[in-house]
Amino acid sequence: MIIFNHAYVLNPISNEFKKKKLVIKDQYIHAILDCDTTIEQEDLYQNIDASTLYITPGLIDACSQIGLKETGIRWEGNDSYEPTQETSNILSVVDGIYPFDPSFKLAISSGVTSAHVMSTAENVIGAYSAIIHMDGTTVDEMLITNNVGLSFSMGDVPKKAFFDFTKKPLTRMGIANIIRQTIQKLRADGLPLDFPFFIRCHRADDIETALRIQSELQANFTLVHATEFALIDKDAQKEISQIIAGPVFQAIERFELKNLHPSLFKQLQTLEILSCNATDHPISSVSHLKLESSLAIREGVSRNNAIRSLTTDAAKILQIDHLTGSLAAGLYADVVVWDQHPLNLSAKVLSTLIKGKEVYKGSDWK
Repeated sequence: MIIFNHAYVLNPISNEFKKKKLVIKDQYIHAILDCDTTIEQEDLYQNIDASTLYITPGLIDACSQIGLKETGIRWEGNDSYEPTQETSNILSVVDGIYPFDPSFKLAISSGVTSAHVMSTAENVIGAYSAIIHMDGTTVDEMLITNNVGLSFSMGDVPKKAFFDFTKKPLTRMGIANIIRQTIQKLRADGLPLDFPFFIRCHRADDIETALRIQSELQANFTLVHATEFALIDKDAQKEISQIIAGPVFQAIERFELKNLHPSLFKQLQTLEILSCNATDHPISSVSHLKLESSLAIREGVSRNNAIRSLTTDAAKILQIDHLTGSLAAGLYADVVVWDQHPLNLSAKVLSTLIKGKEVYKGSDWK
């Protein structure tokens, strides 16, 4: 049981920091109180003077391959896609996550407490995704939500992967047909009509094709990346309800990334489209998640919206806002303590808690 006294605590409604007392009991946030408020048996709690410190919810990486594509390993540690996969045999990412990947320690030292793990972009038909905490010795222990949605991929990456494996071409028409047929077959087999699909797409034509399929099938799509969002038809932009954007901090190694730019974040804010940030680790390191929001601020995104995209809005898009993503009573005590405002480039993580347990302690932490 822990009390952080006189801390700058992120308010989940205003997204501003206010001096408060944060009370953690067992795995949950017990209360957020005015600093002079006392609670029963307060002397039994570990009391921490946090008068100069900032506290946020744990950051959420909304698209990641962490644990599937392991750090510093080639094919031996790459379990991010299955080249022989078919509609009748869709996989689940929880069966490929390695809990001892060093990237998990990197995540918690960077303030990231949870991630939406998706299969990589090589397969048109991806895998059922999962949301996990960044600490644990088994996937079951780390798991927040399984079967969050099914991922699909469009564009250059699945085209190349298909040709490398089969030596046969795959066109954008073929990719669209595979997505349509897969959704129709899964629904015929009993998949709910509102089941979420996460669509990896970069180019404007792929985004518009995804929207066309969504309209035809009345499907529940969340676009992932949406690099050329600014180039699609203005009316089509209005059809989009939510986007997992980024990473923009990455090498532009493919033609479909030529228009990659952090101005995307400002465009989404202007149109009031619910969005959040992602690293797609290891495409960009999980340690760079906060940097995505710093780049957004440079483009004119407000600090409040920038921090929401790492916490509250990510939780809403992933439908886990009843569990984590905010500092509110009853939610998991996924908490990060910073030495200054977290969106300052020089901000350091002093302590990271997952479900009330301290899983990272910085060298400057008392």
